Amino acid sequence: MDNAISSGDLLTKEELSRHIKIYAGPGAGKTHFLVENVKNIVTHNEQIINGNNRKVLCITYTNAAVDEIIDRLDKYTNYVECYTIHGFIIEHIIKPFQNDLIKLMKSDFEINVNKKGKISSQVEGLGILHGIDKEEIYNFIRNKNNTVRTLEYSKTAMGSVEIDNSKVIDFLENGVTCKDGLKKTKKMDVEDVKPIKEYLWSVVRKLTHDEILYFGCRILQFNSLALYTLRVKFPFIFVDEFQDTNPIQTLILKLIGEKSSIIGVVGDIAQSIYSFQGAKPMAFLNFKLLNDDKEYVIEGNRRSTENIINFCNFLRKSDSNLIQKSEKQYENKCEQNSVESKKIHFLMGSSTKIKNSINLLIVDDAVILTRTWSAAFNYIQGVTEEQSTILKKIYNSYYSSPIQLKDEISEYNNVTWVRAFRFIFNLWNSYKSNSFIDVINALKLFCEIDIKSITPKVIIEIKKLSDNLFKSINEKDLTCDIIDKFNKYINEDDFLDFRLIISDELFNVNIFSEFDREKLIDYVKDLQWETSYKLFNEVFSDDSRYMTVHQAKGLEWDKVIVSVSPTRKDKTSLENMFSSPQINKEQPSDEFTRIYYVACSRAKKDLYIHVEDIFLKSIIENSLNTFIKDTEMVIDYEFIE
Repeated sequence: MDNAISSGDLLTKEELSRHIKIYAGPGAGKTHFLVENVKNIVTHNEQIINGNNRKVLCITYTNAAVDEIIDRLDKYTNYVECYTIHGFIIEHIIKPFQNDLIKLMKSDFEINVNKKGKISSQVEGLGILHGIDKEEIYNFIRNKNNTVRTLEYSKTAMGSVEIDNSKVIDFLENGVTCKDGLKKTKKMDVEDVKPIKEYLWSVVRKLTHDEILYFGCRILQFNSLALYTLRVKFPFIFVDEFQDTNPIQTLILKLIGEKSSIIGVVGDIAQSIYSFQGAKPMAFLNFKLLNDDKEYVIEGNRRSTENIINFCNFLRKSDSNLIQKSEKQYENKCEQNSVESKKIHFLMGSSTKIKNSINLLIVDDAVILTRTWSAAFNYIQGVTEEQSTILKKIYNSYYSSPIQLKDEISEYNNVTWVRAFRFIFNLWNSYKSNSFIDVINALKLFCEIDIKSITPKVIIEIKKLSDNLFKSINEKDLTCDIIDKFNKYINEDDFLDFRLIISDELFNVNIFSEFDREKLIDYVKDLQWETSYKLFNEVFSDDSRYMTVHQAKGLEWDKVIVSVSPTRKDKTSLENMFSSPQINKEQPSDEFTRIYYVACSRAKKDLYIHVEDIFLKSIIENSLNTFIKDTEMVIDYEFIE
């Protein structure tokens, strides 16, 4: 593609007078490019310098990416605002235009919402009905429908009543509404849908993530002042990871970019792996606001070795918009030679030798990437196949729930059994390391702790209780049994002072809530101590060596093991992918190739690819050799069996 640039280039004043689309692959230095150009704009652009509170807006995909951009901008943050798309809509559209929001709830869905209090976003990591009694919602429904019938909907089912963005997008694009735009579970009566939604909007006063997008778009369509306000405040808007945006997000940007504001989008169709959220790779290819939009490409890759880059070029060979080139530099020439000489390693089969090799690589700080968490659980060391199966069943129990179990364990700890497990593990860590801070962290999960209340006598009691609890613990003990033992000990007279700093009466660490399904309870009860401890502290942790590809997106490591196999939903096979990799279309098979591409492109120095089917060796070899011959790209690789 013409107009090739590097990540260090600064766009000129003339280039910044038109909308911009930038093709940039993994390791291209997109964040560096974005940050340096934003700094240049706020330093030299008259609209920002002379404007009254005019700023540059940066929109990116995750909160972590937002934090990284803010950190890199440093002293320039006074002239920049950075959000996820949902954060931007809440802050600049939903909050300032509440009256419009309520009017649209009435006009679009015939739902009356009162004006008592702000309507905002649901809390991250919690179901939208978290902490609310089901009977209260039932009574609301019965009053609205003038009925006395019995209701038995779960909170999950009622919380899932929301705007169906897949239905409304065609209507939004034409500026009209879809009266049948609310979705429900199959067993829910149609007459109960609107009362439930009215309760969520009028009483709970929370919007789901999809509803934030919908109403953000509708307010801009409905209120020209809202559009004008955004255009005046943000003369420049940059959107990173544009390939991950869904059609409603794209429509919002088009509305803003029709006048005044310059929109710059950065993306890579080969990394579009969020179709389940409505993202489409063709949306990036086709994105155009005006006829004079300018396109650029950053071909360089500053992350990976030439071998890894060229293997990734093989996977994305159907995309003519971008072929990456190595820009990796090393200060030490010897290191450069040793790293560049590392081959792509294909680990073939599932023999004991291969499994042991993978285990040794993980011990040596390699990260293993899989298609699903169920597959990732197979690689956890020291966990039996039976326990691995239990982990899969627990994880899959949350498939249709708004709860993301990884985030719940690593960050939120709101689910009852997760909080109980976190509590006992913090107490265990204190016992092992004699670190009192872990005791404080454990207690904070249940109550506010006044440090002054922890007397020497309390410390003695904590140590005695921990010794009773953990001195003979076995890795095969059931975690729930250990928690039950704690509940027994804490209410004995010997530990009265310890108990009183937590509660004025008898104290009990509840493991389950009334809303937990029986099957989930049975699975959690069967978790052994070692298995659950690894899950909390090795798998769902900040420094985890086990990840799904979606979880790994945006990250990088020196050494990566890719063990990605298609599911039935992918409608393809590894044989098909290696024979003729395709990424441009919106078929499940194309998305699987993109997932594979994203996984491989996480590696900086050493890439291992685990392929269980040993009969694929000849197909991989023939395909790679043909690609090498046709392109004259260097890919050194080896098979390990």
